[in-house]
Amino acid sequence: MNLPAFHLRWLAGLGLTAAALGGCNPTDASQGQSATATEKTTTPVSADVRYDAVRVTATQPAQSLSLPGELDSYFQTDIFPRVSSYVRALHADIGDHVHQGQVLAELDAPELTSALSEARSKENVAAAAFQASRGTYRRLRQTARTPGAVSPLNLDQARTQATSDSLNVVAARSHYQAAAQMAAYLRITAPFTGVITDRTLAAGAFVGPNGQNGVPLFKLKQVNRLRLRLAVPEAYVGDVRDGAPVQFSVRTFPGQTFTGKINRVAGNVTPGTRSEIVEIDPREKLKPGMFAAATLPIKAPKSSLFVPKTAVVSTAERTYVIRVTGGKTELVNVQKGDENGGQVQVFGPLQAGDVVLKAGNEEIGKGEPVQVALAAR
Repeated sequence: MNLPAFHLRWLAGLGLTAAALGGCNPTDASQGQSATATEKTTTPVSADVRYDAVRVTATQPAQSLSLPGELDSYFQTDIFPRVSSYVRALHADIGDHVHQGQVLAELDAPELTSALSEARSKENVAAAAFQASRGTYRRLRQTARTPGAVSPLNLDQARTQATSDSLNVVAARSHYQAAAQMAAYLRITAPFTGVITDRTLAAGAFVGPNGQNGVPLFKLKQVNRLRLRLAVPEAYVGDVRDGAPVQFSVRTFPGQTFTGKINRVAGNVTPGTRSEIVEIDPREKLKPGMFAAATLPIKAPKSSLFVPKTAVVSTAERTYVIRVTGGKTELVNVQKGDENGGQVQVFGPLQAGDVVLKAGNEEIGKGEPVQVALAAR
């Protein structure tokens, strides 16, 4: 049968396509893809890799606890006027060294001066009346020695009047002393020797309990004797002892170390900070308000296990070290404690002498065979 030319060309193309499809082996293609995938997912592990390891140590080292503190005056106070008055004169200013009893300011309150004069007058009147009644009683008593010269009633009345006048003198004297004490408040004196660190008001200002909203006139601090207050954490309260030496430094004098000793321990743990306040008396001449970095010698109550800080692996789920036993790894959960000189205190199922990897790594799993080389700490 004779076919048209275009049919012959179509049959020839169909035969070539079938031949191409038949020459491709499906099994060989799948094996090739599998081999390629295996090559991509399989990574050879070198058996020659060695990890640095260290032994867990149990020590009872002498430690030092670094704490921040602030130098403060042994005595400091805000000086307020006791009476409502006006400032007449100031005799001290910021930076002045004053001694105990020195007059710092003079106040003016005319009503207090008038009250003092009135009280003095009343005391004098009462004293004069007592002198007169006492004299009358003494004369009547002398006259009463003559029988019938003075009636007993008159003698009793004279004695009663003298007694009453004596009590009036006592009351008038007390009133005068109270007025004198109020007038004495018009002279403000230093309660102790120190330095004026602040002066808030000037001459002419109205001061007193109702003046200037309770603003102090002076601030006085003792500078020849200071105290350093430290908040010791609750865990170390048992290591604090009276008389223990303490070293500290301040930024004002870099490179210098100052010494002091613990003089007072609060004996109470503050609930908010879980710490106890201790006070140290420095002997050097420093200034109040300086911040200090103090070092307290402490000692752990018992032997503790220490590993390098790099040996501890911390993740969101756990904190652990990698222990090597029989050439295989174990992940041992621990809790971290204090750090000291690149070592960290750990708590967990470890023993002194256990071998742990010096540099922990999250990529190292449990039960993996490893080779280790003990390294220096």
